[in-house]
Amino acid sequence: TIMIVFVLCAFFTTCIALDNGVGLTPAMGYNTWNDFRCNINAADIKAAADAIIQQGLNKFGYVYVNIDDCWAKTRESNGTIVPDPVSFPEGMKAVADYVHNKGLKFGIYSDRGTLTCAGRPGSENHEKIDALTYAQWGVDYLKEDSCYASTDHQEAFRQYGLMRDALNATGRHIYFSLCGWNSWYAPEGWSLGNSWRIAGDCNTWPDVLNAIDTNVPLTNYARRGGWNDPDMLIGSSEGTAAKLTPTQSRAMFSLWSIMTAPLLIGSNIRKLNAWDLETYTNSEVILVNQDPAGRQGMRVAGGNLRQGSTFNVWAKHLNDGSWALGFLNNAATAANVTCDSSCFTSLNLKPPTSLKVRDLWEHKDVGVTTATTYTVHNLPPSGGFAVIKMTPQ
Repeated sequence: TIMIVFVLCAFFTTCIALDNGVGLTPAMGYNTWNDFRCNINAADIKAAADAIIQQGLNKFGYVYVNIDDCWAKTRESNGTIVPDPVSFPEGMKAVADYVHNKGLKFGIYSDRGTLTCAGRPGSENHEKIDALTYAQWGVDYLKEDSCYASTDHQEAFRQYGLMRDALNATGRHIYFSLCGWNSWYAPEGWSLGNSWRIAGDCNTWPDVLNAIDTNVPLTNYARRGGWNDPDMLIGSSEGTAAKLTPTQSRAMFSLWSIMTAPLLIGSNIRKLNAWDLETYTNSEVILVNQDPAGRQGMRVAGGNLRQGSTFNVWAKHLNDGSWALGFLNNAATAANVTCDSSCFTSLNLKPPTSLKVRDLWEHKDVGVTTATTYTVHNLPPSGGFAVIKMTPQ
């Protein structure tokens, strides 16, 4: 059943935790925004669903097909939201049915304010009727933005709570994604939704670095059922509204996996290049992201990337007792990146602990090391990366 349950929090205070039966691991799928921006229609959504199946992405866990802003047109006299009749002439349920018939899940977008970011109808004072409408259409995922809305923290929590309760009341399992683009959502996030945006939109490499830095102090707020969301993935394929270099796009995917973030492809899903398809189908890195323990990774070496740190090492403790380490070179030239003794100490790994080492991008075991120091050599500039799994022997 879908319900709100009470859990005992630190210092014996009681807080509300979302238990809606979804989001026990980070969501995986596709979102239209970085691909189409506002220029979306029913045919595009159906083509995206077709592409996910044709490329086999569903077999790796990518199941959500999510429409972002610009689908809504107006409201009926009773308050019911109306899709754009030109872009969605058969209505939204027909699109959802098409997606479901592919064995996938369907996501939609709204805003807690009076208008969406693109000026379409928002959900303020319409939470109940919108939630019921979405459930009747067969929606499986709702992203709710924060444009044209109060910036007061408590009011934001109240509004998101209204939509949380309205979704739960429908009896349908709907993943609820808060999009408030601020880190102050993190302490309350798990009581409100299945994920919460912690920073601004990622459109460029500096935006990616900002999201990584923002996530550093938020590690302990993530847990099964609720995740820090640093934004959608950016690929390197042509024909999209936002893209990165191939190296940067794969580095982003690697760090997002170690940060236990939602993996929502924002590239040209219909025409992914070979590099992006290989990136998004790396099952070993996906397993790091989807690890059942649900721990978010933490930064264990390096500093603030936007303030000039040239490298980072992130580490995630996995359910089998191993560690996944992400190495990032952000220098302007190729460089080595090291997890030194203090880095290993932060993982509670000390000599003479022996560690089996596997490179998750090379897909091969690369020997055994001890918990003293480990260096990845000659990583490319401005986004060079490696993901190394270390298993105590």
